[in-house]
Amino acid sequence: MQAGGKRTATVIQPEQRQLGFVDRVTETQVIGWAIDLDRVTQPVRLAVRVDGRVVDTMLCDVRRNDLGASGLPNTRAGFVYDIPHACFDGAQHRIAFTFQNGTPVLFTNRLGQSVPEWHFANARRAAHEGFVDGLTEGGAINGWVFRIDTESGKRLGGNRLLVLIDGETVGEITADRFRPDVGAAHRCDPYCGFSYVPPVEFRTGRTCRFRFVVANDRTELLNSPLEATFLPNDARGTLHGLMRMAESLASQTWQMRLALRNLLAEDEPTLLEYASWARRYFPALRARVAGAAPMREAPLVSVVCPVFRPDLGHFIEAVNSVQAQSHANWELLLVDDHSRDAALKAWMQDAAKLDGRIRPIFRRKNGGIAAATNTALAEARGKYVAFFDHDDVLESVALEVMVREAEQSGAALLYSDEDKLDERGNLDEPHFKPDWNYRLLLGNNYLCHLTMMTRELAGALGGLRASFDGAQDHDLMLRAAETLRPEQIRHVPEVLYHWRKSAGSTALSGEAKTYAARAGAAAVAAHLARRGLDADVTPLAGMTAYRVTYRFEAEPRVAIIIPYRDQVEMTLRCLRAVLSLTAYRNYEIILVDNWSESPAARDFAADVSNIGQVRVLRVPEPFNYSRLNNLAAASTDAAFHMFMNNDLFVTERNWLRVLVDEALADERVAAVGGKYVYPDQTVQHGGVILGVGGIGEHAHRGLTAEAPGYMARAVLAQELSAVTAAGMLCRAEAFAAVGGFDERDLTVAFNDVDLCLKLREAGWKVVWTPEFLAEHHESISRGDDSNPKHQTRFCLENQTMHERWERVLARDPFYNPNFSRHSGIFRVLAGEETGRLF
Repeated sequence: MQAGGKRTATVIQPEQRQLGFVDRVTETQVIGWAIDLDRVTQPVRLAVRVDGRVVDTMLCDVRRNDLGASGLPNTRAGFVYDIPHACFDGAQHRIAFTFQNGTPVLFTNRLGQSVPEWHFANARRAAHEGFVDGLTEGGAINGWVFRIDTESGKRLGGNRLLVLIDGETVGEITADRFRPDVGAAHRCDPYCGFSYVPPVEFRTGRTCRFRFVVANDRTELLNSPLEATFLPNDARGTLHGLMRMAESLASQTWQMRLALRNLLAEDEPTLLEYASWARRYFPALRARVAGAAPMREAPLVSVVCPVFRPDLGHFIEAVNSVQAQSHANWELLLVDDHSRDAALKAWMQDAAKLDGRIRPIFRRKNGGIAAATNTALAEARGKYVAFFDHDDVLESVALEVMVREAEQSGAALLYSDEDKLDERGNLDEPHFKPDWNYRLLLGNNYLCHLTMMTRELAGALGGLRASFDGAQDHDLMLRAAETLRPEQIRHVPEVLYHWRKSAGSTALSGEAKTYAARAGAAAVAAHLARRGLDADVTPLAGMTAYRVTYRFEAEPRVAIIIPYRDQVEMTLRCLRAVLSLTAYRNYEIILVDNWSESPAARDFAADVSNIGQVRVLRVPEPFNYSRLNNLAAASTDAAFHMFMNNDLFVTERNWLRVLVDEALADERVAAVGGKYVYPDQTVQHGGVILGVGGIGEHAHRGLTAEAPGYMARAVLAQELSAVTAAGMLCRAEAFAAVGGFDERDLTVAFNDVDLCLKLREAGWKVVWTPEFLAEHHESISRGDDSNPKHQTRFCLENQTMHERWERVLARDPFYNPNFSRHSGIFRVLAGEETGRLF
């Protein structure tokens, strides 16, 4: 491509103060110059826009002697810009360069006309790698593809794909969805994923072969073609009805239920399809708020916003989002932390003249984000203060939703859900948060955005502390937690805040994350010190998240209770692991022999009874998991019971210390569970999420043991509604107070979930920690509930749980209602039904 020829003369109009022209455009570069006549000795910095989005900035400081010969006062005003590699994909793009005030650098087209942007389409030889993952439960075909640029070696997303059926092209898609897993595995652009939903005409019940090929060179992706059958909508509705009926029947319907689950592909989108979900969600949210009853009062909200050298466009968008609020009674305190930016200052002053609710404040000295925020807090006049960053965006009903909840609940501190706004203007990475979770707050500042508190609370806390800049908000939330009761802290499960992923933000920048992580670890350590807890706080690699390792010396007695029936080799392996890998000293092991019959089991019981820390309790009764554990618990005076399946194998010496320390750190913690993995080291249990797929489901199932999971929830200790008794430490006092396991109605299944819910109902806490990692061969000890002979009992126990805990199962406080209750924990989003506020 070629744009004009080199300029030899320039006519300067008196009113022109910014000048810029492109001399030529080659296949790989744009060459030109730009000057600002008001600052002729200073090089100009231009914004680079590709396809309408700012992707870069460029300093014009290349020497151009020809400019002096043309009468221009500055000869160091040239630029040579390399076109981004992502543009060499054969698709049409446009590039533009603008001054800070928006004045464009001009191109010259073939007709000699000046134009503000340049369109081009270049293709470069490239190799492609891609894979069709397969059909999702929601009926979409997902996959990924990236191209390897032969010159730079970069691995780039955004490739166009053709979808073919029987040789006929039926669709064209762009593989630009966010796939961090692919980006990490292949070190490529993570915006390389795709999700293809076939048109309605292919949902006829017939099997189709879908081929996915790169549009440029017809490279076919691995695992293509893919055969898939899509059921018509009316048949899907019928099957959903049968599913609901099957769940209410007894054991003879169990196989039908399994068959239907295999046939059904749920309509609900996944996190990878968040953008399309959001397009439906936000209009619905606004409609729900608009339809709510009017508030009796509309209290003033002080939006405090520290400002320091923001991108002006992003800053304007942030301010505009406050002005667009449906709750009109606000004041916006913009505290410029001595940015020394004349354009920024002028804009802030002009904005205040146009809207009296905007109050600009200009600090004479840079003090950092905490100092700037405190300046705003000192000037705040509202009943509530909301914390806002200078380049983020508020959803239009954000303040109204927060105020409504604050006024209704009387909460002093509130936080909402949020998502990320990327440089392309897309919304992604939603953070759907749990309700108040103090233990999770020790691991990271999950409250984050949007946070609002009473001005009274902000004053009592003394504002933010500059010594924790980078994690000043985390420190503030921890100090708030020291003074507030749990019921005074409210989670608003609506996406009200769009956090911009700018280069220096912790939403994107690794360097910024490192800085914030150090400050966050210090904030958590200081908080624990104020609570009188001795602990090490260590940042987790690559995240603003922390591992808390307590340093208790006390060793209250623990009874490790292991039921078994025959299965000598399995039980012996479990026992050996405990005996050889337990650094904690004050424990006993109670092996509960449930009617073992083999000679080997008899010999085993005799042998292990000779071990000082081990005793065998024989229970010659039909299998009743609840009763076996209740009998063992009643036989000991230990302070804690450690319920353990004989197919759970500990792997680390500190395992029991970790569990006991979690209980010692908080006297209201009654139960503590760990992370359990299959023999292939993928996660089997990461805590229990209530109401998903019925009674509940294991979180993080199928992840690798080290994977952080959704929002690091798989690697951070946290409060949950329930944990499995395959490996559960339980405070003996609490266990006895709630009557132990239910040995009448829940003999086999769900007794652990029921116990945890009874504990929580009585005011105790349940904590899950990934720091206890063990291998679990799930259900080997008692068999599979899908076995026909167990189905009647399983269905009855299922019904018991629904009758007893229906309200809790419908809304797990530690699982966001924006996630589906049908399947796909932390992956599948809710459809029309929600558990939200309006």
